Amino acid sequence: MVCSLIWKSHIDNLIKKLSSICFMLRKLLPLINVKVLHMFYLAHFYSHICYGTVFWGSSSSMRNVFIIQKRVIKIMLTLGPRSSCQEGFKKWDVLTVPCLYIYVLMLFAVKNLNIYQTNSSVHTRQHNKLHKPSLNTERCLLFIC
Repeated sequence: MVCSLIWKSHIDNLIKKLSSICFMLRKLLPLINVKVLHMFYLAHFYSHICYGTVFWGSSSSMRNVFIIQKRVIKIMLTLGPRSSCQEGFKKWDVLTVPCLYIYVLMLFAVKNLNIYQTNSSVHTRQHNKLHKPSLNTERCLLFIC
């Protein structure tokens, strides 16, 4: 019996929430100033993206969340649909969804160093670095199920 973790339903619900927040941002844009707009983005949009990213961030559906995030940045900067929003992420000081996933994984590794094996225990020259074990996917699937 092979089981798999599928995050599609979670991401579909997330995309619905983010789309409604995107609509609200579009309607609020002429009514509020830039500082309040940025706070609204962080409180309502970014917080939804951050929740559980360590679990669903490697999913193939993560691309759809990133597309909506780019759409929201374009709305906040009043850019056209074909404009690049790369500078917008820098201006708003916001991580993209793929960068956020990498950041969350690094934070997890740093906070949980005790669960990782170092190279000193397997007798290699770089003894203070984390050991990267070879992975047997069959054994891993059996362990998860």
